[in-house]
Amino acid sequence: MQKTALNSQHHALGAKMVEFSGWEMPVSYQGILAEHLAVRNTVGIFDLSHMGRIDVEGADAEQLLESLSTNIISGKMNGSATYTVWINAEGGSVDDLIVYRQSPTQFFVIVNASNRDKDLKFLEDHAQKLRVEITPRYNDGILAIQGPQAPSMVSHLFPSASVIKPMHFEELIYDGEQLILSATGYTGSGGFEILASEKIIKQLWHYFVDQEKIPPIGLGARDTLRLEMGYALYGHELSDTISPPESVSAWTVKKALPVLEKRATKRYAYGVVLLEKGIAREGNEVLSAGEEIGYVTSGTYSPSLQKAIALILVNKKLTEGGLVEVQIRSQACPAQVVKLPFVKIEK
Repeated sequence: MQKTALNSQHHALGAKMVEFSGWEMPVSYQGILAEHLAVRNTVGIFDLSHMGRIDVEGADAEQLLESLSTNIISGKMNGSATYTVWINAEGGSVDDLIVYRQSPTQFFVIVNASNRDKDLKFLEDHAQKLRVEITPRYNDGILAIQGPQAPSMVSHLFPSASVIKPMHFEELIYDGEQLILSATGYTGSGGFEILASEKIIKQLWHYFVDQEKIPPIGLGARDTLRLEMGYALYGHELSDTISPPESVSAWTVKKALPVLEKRATKRYAYGVVLLEKGIAREGNEVLSAGEEIGYVTSGTYSPSLQKAIALILVNKKLTEGGLVEVQIRSQACPAQVVKLPFVKIEK
């Protein structure tokens, strides 16, 4: 298994380590519930160095990224970050990612750990005959400091954090090296992500964890946090066979795309709250009037709501407040369709 630059620190902190997309990563430290609530109520820090950075530069860089994306990439401000989905020739989802614009000819993307090699090849295949240089930067690290106290904590070290707008970033110098400070994240609680060399990542982890006493957060709470917001996890809500318009990431489709227009939407994504005891898990059948209409893509216990929640993909339109059933083992548990996100965060 691959290891991030912070692997020894995770072990020293007593983290429960698991395999994730070929990496040894911390799933929890003090426990998923406590870590989840820390991010919702105060602040927490994540090691996301298993994710991949790919630089895309050249006269045709913007054209290339625009052609692959559901969201609009062209004409954005320098220093902006755009969440999007890349689509394949059949209209399926290659990956969901964030595109960062440094200049009209300089971009980089942050892709999911499970798709690093696939995404790099996808870019290279579509860059043929274009004036583009593609460079993976897989030796860099990524930290996320998330939660309502994240802005004040990060501003102690980086005063400019207080003026960075959501989905924007700045390039700063720290200890003689360049880093990216980005007002992005995947928890719904606000905060920042920092992209830097492994040397700087180690220094910053030491500062935030040992000096600022920010609690470390594992992948378990990262998953429950994103699920409460109704955010997609690749391989669950999005995949090569799940198209963006039929997913919880449908909102990213901001332009006409012929490949998607040819592929009529026949499935629909919703959030449900279970009304009886039980936890819905990926693959559980979803029923309506006793008839199977789809399945659970992700499910968990929501620490914020203290209820079981799930994202589902079904073959019929449902109404908010309507009821379905989720088959959990031998029990058909009633569940109510709700508007996403499950948890409303005060800004």
